[in-house]
Amino acid sequence: MFYRRKILLSLLEACGGRLNRTDMEKLLFAYCKEREVNYYDFFPYQFGCFSFLSYQDKRVLTQQGFLADDDAFVLQPRKSVFADIETDDKHLLLEFARRNSTLRGDVLVRDLYLRYPYYASRSKIKERILTNEELKLVERSTPHDSQSCLFTIGYEGLTIDGYIDKLIRHSISIVIDVRRNPLSMKYGFSKTRFREYLERAGLAYEHIPQLGIASAQRRHLETEADYQSLFENYARILPRSSASLLMIQHHISKYGRVALTCFESMATSCHRHKITEYFQASNNWNVPVVHIC
Repeated sequence: MFYRRKILLSLLEACGGRLNRTDMEKLLFAYCKEREVNYYDFFPYQFGCFSFLSYQDKRVLTQQGFLADDDAFVLQPRKSVFADIETDDKHLLLEFARRNSTLRGDVLVRDLYLRYPYYASRSKIKERILTNEELKLVERSTPHDSQSCLFTIGYEGLTIDGYIDKLIRHSISIVIDVRRNPLSMKYGFSKTRFREYLERAGLAYEHIPQLGIASAQRRHLETEADYQSLFENYARILPRSSASLLMIQHHISKYGRVALTCFESMATSCHRHKITEYFQASNNWNVPVVHIC
């Protein structure tokens, strides 16, 4: 079992074995912040901090019999994994649960909004939870970049929640997927679910497979020279994809802040850097390019 799932189950056990969905999400977030370990990543969502992965884990743990088939998080009897977590987490979880035993519902939400105002930035209930002065703190913590910019970002090493958080922190409005085949072994990054999660987070999605590299061309890449040859060939034929390149420019005009995405964390290890180089070589290109790592 993934260690993060053991943390989720152990936190639930330390808190009495039953938490509604909002309380579970908020307490899991608070524990990760206090522990300074990203067992789960979170991004600002409709009611504050949120993790798609935590709900996927809830589904898996329900199927495995650790959680009851219930809308809330309900621990099944005799399914404890508390003994399996690290000693530090055992002590810290129990202390955390003790200190936060009375924090539930709006009181818990308000506490986290005040401590981590960035995560309240997209909340639908912040006006009900916070005073006008407190809302100003949230406003100051909200990303407001509006300058047109072309970003690139790879999801290697990221969870879907950590990935979305990076997009929000850079005020990105649309993700352009430049994978030829948008399938992934990493949860949340195959096209259908990827699009769904991005749109639920308030981001647009566009897939331009014509800008991807066929899988056959990626086989037998072992040396830096192999990759260099691949990217040089890609750069030579890229101008043939004029309609796709114009589509990117159209999205920049429409959305302002656009991100090209693929797998590799480093842009120079991915063909997406050749797309940005193509634009930057144009005489009338005046949009900054930022590679998010």
